[in-house]
Amino acid sequence: MVRRVSPVLVVMVALLAACQGSPALTDPAEIISQGLKATVDLKSFHVSLALNGTFSVPGSTGGSFNLDSTSLEADVDIPARNAHLTFAVPALLGLSGDVVVIGKDVWVKTSMTGTKWMHSSNQVPTGASPGESLSPDQMVDKVKEFLAKDGVVTTKMDDVDCGDRKCYQVSVSVPPGAIASNAPLASFDPSTVFGDALKVNMLFDREKLWLTEISTSIDSDKVGKFSATLTFSKFDEAITFSPPPSPDVTEGEITLPGM
Repeated sequence: MVRRVSPVLVVMVALLAACQGSPALTDPAEIISQGLKATVDLKSFHVSLALNGTFSVPGSTGGSFNLDSTSLEADVDIPARNAHLTFAVPALLGLSGDVVVIGKDVWVKTSMTGTKWMHSSNQVPTGASPGESLSPDQMVDKVKEFLAKDGVVTTKMDDVDCGDRKCYQVSVSVPPGAIASNAPLASFDPSTVFGDALKVNMLFDREKLWLTEISTSIDSDKVGKFSATLTFSKFDEAITFSPPPSPDVTEGEITLPGM
């Protein structure tokens, strides 16, 4: 006997399968590695950096700086090598400014250099950097290798809302020994700044696995108490970059006062 399957039932089963999507990830190290791989494959994004608290320069005469309202906003198009950054560092004589990069051309305007944009070409390297050049897969392998170090602890926290979506939340605790083992930091004692461990919180979009936020906070007798939050958004959205109007531009080497 041939049984007829109701078309309505077929549609309901298909919709149910689509709604279930990919299985939820539970391994925090896997969330990080897959999330970073998905993120480095992006062509464009927006990034925001916010700092709050007080930073104290190590040493008896270093002084302290209020980091509140310190910010950075940037739109980035990786394949085109285009970027537009705006920044503000109130504690540094109220410094603020804009940077536009279109291919090999760079325009800079800051509160310390007047109302004109300074333009220069060929200041953005187009070739490989002098250091080791890593593919996205190699970068992810390096991250996995670091997360597997003794004392490094990754923990999956409860999922959280991130805008109108849900995000995986992962906490990473890095002991001073794992930081100091890196050659450039061999002479630096991380415990004087981070105490028992540097703790970083990361959010990854559950559906696309893109890194949407990374944050940390420091509470140290040596360098003060402050927090930093890096937020990513507008993934693979079309971005338009335009040079400043010609009458507002001066040509020449880009320099800042005192530098």
